[in-house]
Amino acid sequence: MIFFLFIMSQGNSKMQKLKIEIEELIKKQLEDDNAIIGIFCGTHEGVLIASQVKQDVDLKWGEITAANSSMLFLSSKLLKNSLNQDISYDLVVGKNKIIISILTEYITLIAYLNRELAELEGINKYSSNLRAFSLKISAMVETSDILKEEIFVKLKLAIPNALIIAIITKDGIPIRVQSTMAEPMLSAMLSAINSLFNVLLFNEIHEYSIISGALGSIIVHELDESRILCIAVPEGKDTKIKSYVAKIKSLI
Repeated sequence: MIFFLFIMSQGNSKMQKLKIEIEELIKKQLEDDNAIIGIFCGTHEGVLIASQVKQDVDLKWGEITAANSSMLFLSSKLLKNSLNQDISYDLVVGKNKIIISILTEYITLIAYLNRELAELEGINKYSSNLRAFSLKISAMVETSDILKEEIFVKLKLAIPNALIIAIITKDGIPIRVQSTMAEPMLSAMLSAINSLFNVLLFNEIHEYSIISGALGSIIVHELDESRILCIAVPEGKDTKIKSYVAKIKSLI
């Protein structure tokens, strides 16, 4: 047991070191590029890896990486299905800010830019620099233990017979989904069901629920304050379902 805890602490130490290294790189990127006011780097699952923002900027930290991951994967599928093209980046222009979002093989990245400065210096410059920067961070994450810690990967290994594995936001936006059902439809239904669970509980926090059939069941479990996890398994027996719930809890 002591040896196991030692290994876990070693792994956490390595990940913490990597996070600090990435934060330092982001900090330097913010210093080198005047228009960038904040960068958030996350996993495909929407988990924050590292971030830095300039002091005069008030941005929400909690849901940015999850929302960015959802947007990038939806955009990627739209581009692939309509034009058979791989995504390079998403560009979102607001009144005062510009957002550049990038999807690599191992990470997502979102950068907030001051619109006036970015347009003055050239948006192409920033999109090119940020894509190169994203690939550098992605290479660092590829060789780390961060990807092994993703709940989606752990669940696929722990429950190999799962028919559906889905991680969505509570607002019904798909983050990462393995399913034959269309992602937007599945995510919308799960979000609606989760909301109804909370209503029926008189707004007591919903921990998990089981939608059971004779030959299959769906487990809906709170992942954190902004995300929901769903797993469908070909099993209807109560005792077996409870063992799946126990596995999910241990992994979370």
